[in-house]
Amino acid sequence: MNKKKTDLRILRTKQSVRKAFYELIQEKGYEAITIQDIADRAMINRNTFYLHYQNKPDLLDTCMDELLSELKKAVVLCPIHMNPFSISRLETVMKSVLEQISGNIIFYYAMLIEENRIYQFRAKMENIIKDKLNEGWDPAQGNSTLAISKELLLEYLVSAFMGIVIWWIKNDRPLPADEVSSQFSRIVTHGHLKAAGIAVEE
Repeated sequence: MNKKKTDLRILRTKQSVRKAFYELIQEKGYEAITIQDIADRAMINRNTFYLHYQNKPDLLDTCMDELLSELKKAVVLCPIHMNPFSISRLETVMKSVLEQISGNIIFYYAMLIEENRIYQFRAKMENIIKDKLNEGWDPAQGNSTLAISKELLLEYLVSAFMGIVIWWIKNDRPLPADEVSSQFSRIVTHGHLKAAGIAVEE
């Protein structure tokens, strides 16, 4: 068998294993899954699984590292603005994240939704977003004085960001990525009541 055919076979096997893994996480949770469950679902034997992964934690780490690496690359490409909390940055980062999720929706659903979610995945994803929103912050430039804690502001933005991402995944992407991103930026700019067109009494 030539190398190209062998490589394609290995790639297909890994894809089958990961697809089976994601589906099983959704169905029964990470802790309840066995190697035999994964092998049966992927239609391979246990020995084939161990040719590619040491154990279940190794498979989980590999899946998380590869997807988070792709997410980070997409986010890094978003343009840098002088103001790290600029609306255009929030909108661009949100759209990039949602588009990345769309290409790997099964994985993100397994990692982020409901009782079977993987908590360390969400924490790592939040750090990627936080680092991007904080990128370029220089107290010596622009409006460096904030009326509230910078750390609190970052936590608020990341929490709101992730809440919308999870809502979008859980509800099977009810709005296009660019529309969600635009609405998110308007909520941050004007506050949730004004953005929704609700009159606010003093």
